[in-house]
Amino acid sequence: MITEQQLEYYLDGCEPDAIRFHGLDDAIIGVDHNSQLCYSYTLMLDIFMERDGMKQDEAVEWIDYNVLGTNAGVGFTVIFDE
Repeated sequence: MITEQQLEYYLDGCEPDAIRFHGLDDAIIGVDHNSQLCYSYTLMLDIFMERDGMKQDEAVEWIDYNVLGTNAGVGFTVIFDE
C-alpha cells in the first residue's frame, strides 16, 4: 500500500496532464522518464480482484479495455512486473 507521502512525492514529480486513475493509487509505483505516473500491472490486478471481487480473467479484461485503452496509452505507463 502506498503512503500518502509517497503519493504526494509521485504527484509532485509528474506532468499536470499525467493520467491518475481513480481508485488505483495503490498501484502507483513511480514516475517515468516522461514524468508520467507508473502503475504496476500486478498491483492493479490485485486491486480489482480484492476490492471488486473480480476473477483474474475478469480483472485482466477490465484492465486491457478500461486502463490500457485509455487515451490510446498516452499519459501513463504500466509496468508488467511479473
